[in-house]
Amino acid sequence: MEKSIHYQEQKKARYYEAFPKELRALALVISIIFHPLLMQIYAYLLLIWSNPFLFGKVSTAKVFEDKVYTLQLIWLLIFSCLVPLLTVFMMKALGLIKDIALSDKMDRIGPYIIVGLLYIVIFMNFVSNTSLPPQLSIFALGSTIGLFTAFIINLFSKISMHTVGMGGFLAMVIIIMANSHAGNEYVLVLAILAAGLSGTSRMLLAAHEPADLYGGYLIGFLAQFVALSYLHG
Repeated sequence: MEKSIHYQEQKKARYYEAFPKELRALALVISIIFHPLLMQIYAYLLLIWSNPFLFGKVSTAKVFEDKVYTLQLIWLLIFSCLVPLLTVFMMKALGLIKDIALSDKMDRIGPYIIVGLLYIVIFMNFVSNTSLPPQLSIFALGSTIGLFTAFIINLFSKISMHTVGMGGFLAMVIIIMANSHAGNEYVLVLAILAAGLSGTSRMLLAAHEPADLYGGYLIGFLAQFVALSYLHG
C-alpha cells in the first residue's frame, strides 16, 4: 500500500512538472462538469430537449412548464447528486475517508454502496412511473449495473468512475438518438468529444492509469445495453 501511495505521489509530481497549472486547472473544471454524479441529470435534460413528445408535450418549454416533470428533475438532482455529495463530505468530516476526491480506492467502498442504493431507488421510481419515458429507466438501471460492476473491480484496481459515467452517457445518447428526429446527430459527436475530454482530464490530473480509463468506458457503455436488453429485450 505504501509503495502504491509513493508511486502515485511521484506520478503527480511528474505531471505537475510536465503540464502548466492553467492546463491542470482546466482539467479540474472539465472533471467537475462531467462528474459521474451529474450524468443522470444530463440524460434527463437531453431526453427532454431531444424528444419532448416522449413526455407528452410539443416542446421542451412545455415539459418544464409541467410541475410534475420539474419536481421530478429536482428529486433526481437530490437523490443522484446532492445526497451522495453530502455523504462524502460527512465521511470526510468524520475521518472515514482521506479526501473528498476519493483518491484511495478503498475510500470508495462506502460511497459506492450508498450511491448504488440511491440508484436502485431512482430506477424503481422511474420504472414504476408510467408518465416517464422508458429511456430513463434504461439509463438508471444501466448506471446501477455500471456502478456495482465498478465497485467489484475497484476492490482490485482503481477504475475511473468518470469514464464509467461518460461511457454510459455515450451509450444513452445512442439509445436516445435512435428514437429521436433526424438532425440531432451532432449530439453524438459532442458526446464522444465530451467523453474524450473527461478521460484526458483525469490523465492530466494523474488520477488514473490508461487502463483504468479504457476499462471505465467499456463498463459504462456495455452496462447501458445490458439494461436495454433486460428491460426491452
